[in-house]
Amino acid sequence: MTTHFLPHPAPAPSSRGWATPRLVALTLCLLLITWPAGADTYSDAMRLKAQAEQEQANGRLDVALKKFIGAEQLFAQCKGAETEQSLCLYYMCISYFNQRDLNYMKKPMERLAQLAQRWPANKFIQYDYLSVLAAYESCVYEEKPSKELRKQFMAHFKQAVGWQTKMSVGEWKRRQINPMFNLMNIATLYDLRYDPPMVDSMQAYINKALEVDGLPWGDKDDHIEGRISAYDLQAWVLLYQKRYHEAEAKEQEVMDMIEGVEKERGNAVLTEKGEAYAFFVELYKAMGKPEKAMEYLELKNENDRKRFDIEKNTAIRNIEAQYESKRKDERIAALHQWNIGLTVVVVLLILLLAGITTTLIYRRRLREQKLYEEALAAELENSARHSSLRLLADQLGIRGIDIDEAHRLLAQATKPLTVVDQKYILCFLNGEDVRHIARRFNVEPASVYTVRYRIKKKFPNSTKLPL
Repeated sequence: MTTHFLPHPAPAPSSRGWATPRLVALTLCLLLITWPAGADTYSDAMRLKAQAEQEQANGRLDVALKKFIGAEQLFAQCKGAETEQSLCLYYMCISYFNQRDLNYMKKPMERLAQLAQRWPANKFIQYDYLSVLAAYESCVYEEKPSKELRKQFMAHFKQAVGWQTKMSVGEWKRRQINPMFNLMNIATLYDLRYDPPMVDSMQAYINKALEVDGLPWGDKDDHIEGRISAYDLQAWVLLYQKRYHEAEAKEQEVMDMIEGVEKERGNAVLTEKGEAYAFFVELYKAMGKPEKAMEYLELKNENDRKRFDIEKNTAIRNIEAQYESKRKDERIAALHQWNIGLTVVVVLLILLLAGITTTLIYRRRLREQKLYEEALAAELENSARHSSLRLLADQLGIRGIDIDEAHRLLAQATKPLTVVDQKYILCFLNGEDVRHIARRFNVEPASVYTVRYRIKKKFPNSTKLPL
């Protein structure tokens, strides 16, 4: 919700000489300079946040974090903008989390905790904070496992889901939340963080995920993806219980759903098919059917062979990306200096003129300059995006994809793509399955499904994504 703010009124002139033309002009100039800052704080914060998301998508994480910090500080000055402030802090925490910079993650997480304490009934703030806290604790657990820490992050994940249930179906849609995946994340943690897996708890959360499947929170594909995830984990539960024939039937349902959407989605289902084939390999090994296991292993290998395998020159791409980034920075800095000089000249002209007409002309000129600067900056950012994508692929060690085609695909996004989004898309373009990607980023497979869902929501339905 956009909040509008009125500027502070100018002080009334006294009877002791304030009405002279020069002082009137000076007063108008000061009003002009101070007015937009008070009136457009919220708009400036939103613009800064959008720029931060774009910088993050271009791989300029340091610049993105600075802008997120600036946007969060501006939101803190706006009444009724606590939810947007929370979202900025959430993005900052997640950025550090994805880089595994847990020490840097602490500061924004502490501010998010203060915000959550101040607004205990705000379901969005509570959801943001508990999600970040649970993710942080889960990461710490990987380094120093303990039952107490596991108990903490499981409790916080459940509390986050509890706040999710307080949101309406419409709010799930607006915030692009897939409630099935969030419930499946907990079910997956009961599988991966416990030895042996907590089968009963897994089943309980699978059931909860299937219950919300009937609610209208997403499109048909969203529900099918959530159902595939739930049925697949259900098959693993049956496998753990040694109910092999039921597990076989349940995973066959997964295969039927995958094949049902394969005609429309094409290569986008290769990951799911590979996971299903891998399950059948494990199932038939447990059933003592090595021939069937080998049959599905061959199917899995054939599925994997459909991936891209084209080498790129890493050194050249790195140099090109660094050159383009430096050139863009230099041009933006020069443009900024030019605008500063022009602003000074305009202010001096305003001081020589008096009256409302001159003031209005000056304000219009400032707006034109700002729009010009933003337009040129956007053009420069777009010119560097292609090289940035090459650099990102090289950093990931991905050499088997067509960068030009990847750039054209990313350009179809209707919402800003974060650097994490781009990494995942590159991995999917490279033909990597969910488990491979999960190991690459040191996350759970269910989290990969969640990220994939969020990425799809940023593209038009007509876009053919390799997800």
